[in-house]
This record gives sequence, C-alpha cells and structure tokens, in this order.
Amino acid sequence: MPELPEVETVRRQIEQGYLQARIIRVKIRPARIFKNITPSHFARALEGNKILAVERYGKFMYWKVGKVYPVFHLGMSGIFISDQALSLYPQHIHVSFYFQDGRSLHFQDVRKFSKIFLFSAPPAFPELGIDPLQENFTLNNFKKLLTLRKITIKNLLMDQKMIAGIGNIYANEILFLSKIHPQRRGDTLKNSEMVRLFKTIPLILTGAIKHFGTTYTAYRTVGGKPGDNQNFLKVYQKAGERCSRCRNIIQKRVLNSRSTFYCPKCQK
Repeated sequence: MPELPEVETVRRQIEQGYLQARIIRVKIRPARIFKNITPSHFARALEGNKILAVERYGKFMYWKVGKVYPVFHLGMSGIFISDQALSLYPQHIHVSFYFQDGRSLHFQDVRKFSKIFLFSAPPAFPELGIDPLQENFTLNNFKKLLTLRKITIKNLLMDQKMIAGIGNIYANEILFLSKIHPQRRGDTLKNSEMVRLFKTIPLILTGAIKHFGTTYTAYRTVGGKPGDNQNFLKVYQKAGERCSRCRNIIQKRVLNSRSTFYCPKCQK
C-alpha cells in the first residue's frame, strides 16, 4: 500500500506538472471507488475548472479545483500516470483527466481499494492523527501519543488515528534506525528513546521522498517509473540477511498479521 512518501511524491509531481492546468474533460469508467458522489457528478464538478492547489494529509491527497475539493486515497494499488501508454493495465484506468493544453492524467487501480471523494470545503480529516511532516508534529505532542495507549510501538506508529501516513514498510525502517524493538510498548520508552524516535520519523520519511518512494508491486510515479527507495531499506524484506550496523542476522516475525523485520542485537 502506498504510504506517506509515495503519496507525497505523487502530490509533488502533480503540483509541478498540472497546477493551474484547466480540466476540460473527465472520463470515468465504471468503478466502485467513488464514495460520496456519483461519477457523473464528479466529472461535471471538475470540468471547466483549473487545479488551484494539490495538498496531502497522511495517505490522502486532495486538490482544489475551482470551488470543490476532490480527495484521493490510493488504497492498495492506486497510481496516477501522465500517459495512458505507460500503463501495464489500461483496462484498470478508472478516471482520465484531459486538460486544455492537450495533456492528460490518468488514475489506475487494479485492485479497486482506492477511494475518491468530493467536498465543497477543504477536508479536515478528523479521524486521522498527526501528520508527521506537518508543524503540529512536535516532541511534546509525540510524547503524549506514546502514553495514550498501552500498545506496541510498531502498532502505535501504524495507527492512522494516532499518526497519519506511516505503514508497515516505514514503521520497520523507523524502529531499526531508532534502535527500538518493535514489540516495546510506547509508554515504556525512556525520554532519550522518545527523542530519538521523534527525530527519526521525519528523517526516514523525507529520505524516502527523496528517492521517489518505495516500489515492490504496483506503485509508480506520475511518469510511470518505479520509486528507488527499496534500494535503500535496511530491514524491510531483509530477513536472513546481515544487519548493516552490527552484522547480526535480521529476523522476521508476524505481529498483528503484519510482517515485522528487525535486528535482535540492535533492537533489544
């Protein structure tokens, strides 16, 4: 599933390529991904208007188009691509945006777990926790989160109601760099560990954005290319390999039905 770095990569590319571009036509193929509006109403609301802003919160991306705000959640396999010819599965392109200058943008989702909404005001996302790349992600706010629930730190990092945007890949990487075992409870961390973890979260996420996100299966950039960050991961999908820090063997176990990778020596 695309996580915060993948969504932010796509957001930046759409902002760079399509900001102020006028949508003249929206073509929609039958899909169940529209959640609070019909496909025909969605198309009519956007046609004739410019993309005025492209924003993100957690794993959600939203645009301002004229006076409305389309919101996109990429689900398991949703991608935006600039050219339909780049698609490996053109039969799964569900929405195509055509612009006045002749360009296009296409939304594809093979598994159809993505979601598209339309609002008349900027979305507030009250069900989501703090976005770790926004200003309110402060050390004090983070420390409060760690003591709210007696759950493992890995589950806390992945709980979208606590911190918005982190999924399994980056939770593993964050905990490795922080030298914290994934089964530690958040409320048991020492102050020094809290500070280290707080600093590591944006470090891992911004590093992944720099490498255009992580591609293992469906994720692609708007240009149709895979991300590069899988080449820089330290523990995720590295079970049986040697730790880059201590040369011990990286272990894998399943926690809450999710594969978890860690170094038993570095992350005691």
